[in-house]
Amino acid sequence: MTTKRILGFLLIALFNITLLSIADIDYYSAENTLKFADYLYQQGDYLRAVGEYQRYLFYKPQDSEVIRYRIALCYRLGGKTEQAIQIFETFLQESPNSELASSTYYQIGVSYFLMEKYGKSVNYLDKFLPQITDVRYRAESQQLIGLSYLKQKRWFEAERIFNALQGSDVLEVREKAVIHSKYAAQGAKLPTRSPLLAGFLSTIVPGAGRAYTGRFGDALNSLLTVGLTGWQAYDGFRRDGFSSVKGWTLGTLSSIFYVGNIYGSVISARVFNRHVADEFLATLSIELPF
Repeated sequence: MTTKRILGFLLIALFNITLLSIADIDYYSAENTLKFADYLYQQGDYLRAVGEYQRYLFYKPQDSEVIRYRIALCYRLGGKTEQAIQIFETFLQESPNSELASSTYYQIGVSYFLMEKYGKSVNYLDKFLPQITDVRYRAESQQLIGLSYLKQKRWFEAERIFNALQGSDVLEVREKAVIHSKYAAQGAKLPTRSPLLAGFLSTIVPGAGRAYTGRFGDALNSLLTVGLTGWQAYDGFRRDGFSSVKGWTLGTLSSIFYVGNIYGSVISARVFNRHVADEFLATLSIELPF
């Protein structure tokens, strides 16, 4: 037998052995299902990972605690925050003493935060803070409360939280607390306009309240509208007396415009304050840990 034939037989034998070894792999085994689920999770394909984790749970129900937590986390990271909250809450009801309980409370607070339900996030974490025994998750929960206060433009409450966190045992939280505390202090000093003063100014001079909030075009429009209709109403009464149709019609319109001018000035001040605060908050960089 020539050397070439021997090499050929060896290659064929090796190929057949490889095929047999591949054929022996059970891709649907619990172990491989978990590996695939973890792979999808690492790749950021969270919602597909949910299906694989659920398949693994069918094979290994004894691992349900860790896997159910991971499923909820996948929903949260995949943008399905309401479903995540439901699963996290069920997890706490069934496993209140789990080692994952502290992180679960935190994740529920994060879910509310991501849904922009900042008040709910604060109330939830405040209520369950005593149950969060893990030092890191407790510090991060307090940090999240402070960030929720910032998002609600409650500057002083936020500053109080972040000042307290500057003594935290968690270095990352401590460092961020210094930055966020300064941020809250700056928020408290943002320029504002008083809705009461804006309304008062427009009561005296139509449009003055809107000029106070920087809406000069609207201010001029209010002054001209109220002034012209008021003048025409006066002219009607002067010419035709108390029974003047023109006087009553334009007088009514002028009164409506006058009241609208006052109300609009109050709203203008509130819009000014909200716009300034929203622009300021847009510069806030928030990175929430898993």
